[in-house]
Amino acid sequence: MKNSRLLRSILPGIIVLFFITSIVVFPKDSIESARVGMNICINILIPSLLPFLIGANLLINLKVIDILGVFLEKPSRILFNVPGKSSLIFAISILSGYPIGSKLISNLRQDNEISRVEAQRLASFCSTSGPLFMVGSVGIGMFNNPKIGYFILLCHYIGALSIGILFRFYNTSSDIKHYNNTSILTRLKKIIFYENEEKSFFSIFGDSVRNGINTILIVCGFVIVFSVLFKILTLLKFINLISSMLFVFLHPYNISIEVIQAFISGLFEITIGCNNISLLNEPSLIFKIALCTFIISFSGISILAQCCNFLSLSDINIPIYIFGKFLHGINSFLFCYLLYPLFKNNLDIQTFNNSFYYNIYVDKIFTETPFNNNIFFIFILVVYILSYINNRYKKGFLRRF
Repeated sequence: MKNSRLLRSILPGIIVLFFITSIVVFPKDSIESARVGMNICINILIPSLLPFLIGANLLINLKVIDILGVFLEKPSRILFNVPGKSSLIFAISILSGYPIGSKLISNLRQDNEISRVEAQRLASFCSTSGPLFMVGSVGIGMFNNPKIGYFILLCHYIGALSIGILFRFYNTSSDIKHYNNTSILTRLKKIIFYENEEKSFFSIFGDSVRNGINTILIVCGFVIVFSVLFKILTLLKFINLISSMLFVFLHPYNISIEVIQAFISGLFEITIGCNNISLLNEPSLIFKIALCTFIISFSGISILAQCCNFLSLSDINIPIYIFGKFLHGINSFLFCYLLYPLFKNNLDIQTFNNSFYYNIYVDKIFTETPFNNNIFFIFILVVYILSYINNRYKKGFLRRF
């Protein structure tokens, strides 16, 4: 017992020391990979995720999710054995992608609006990728076929729903009977006229902006760190070492080492992995699609770290969450093969990968989006500063009394 505790306390320090030492040994490559991660944050993550983060926080603080959840209570209980507001969390997760679903679930649990078991069930299927990545980046940018992107999207979301249905049976012994005879109108009045804390809309908006900016900074930090980490592991031939070890076991099944290397890279970072898989010439198209779908559903170590960071702020069991994501990947992989015969004529075409085309496509999407306008970021910054000044003023005013 003492040895295991000692290992848990020392091992993280050893890993961090190794990481910092590697940055010193490979300064040029580390800076370049950090720059790549920074570009992803500035050109992709901030324009696409920040508006969703602010909007999602507003929906929660303005009780919109609670109001809509009243109407979705029975379907959500029947299908997933969770509160009605979970349907809205799933919808937001679908629209925005990782890791907003996990962030919202953690918020609900911290505010004690859902039980620990309900939060665990929600986390199993309300942590999904966004359609822009699957259709735009993977389908069009990597496979040059938007229909492949939509097919991956379909299998990914069906896989998530299947895990949600499976987890409805998780720890049912602790369930409380939620059904009551209270009318919908009575519950709506209770939500709308419940005055726990009087806040103006602008105060709520400022808090949502501040929360969204803090969240996006955390996400960007993870992206940059894992971008450098993956580069270091590649330079140290660690990825090749793992691939060679797995090749010994998978060689009898005619799986090449190139396939294994591409798959391993996807377990670290899904964009790199999906791009490497799409470049492969040897496997069949359905196998490449299924591998990409598994990687997107499992989400990779980089995104898992982001989601676990938010979930760890509550009492959600992290190992069970990771196991659920693994099952999500397996189910999505299987659904690709089950549904492929229905879509084969539309998907089975000549595909190619062109990194230049992919970069042009991604740049076009995120430079033409209205959220990339400088006025938007100036507006958000002004609201953030005014909200901060307002809160400091209130605290100083209250201390006088």
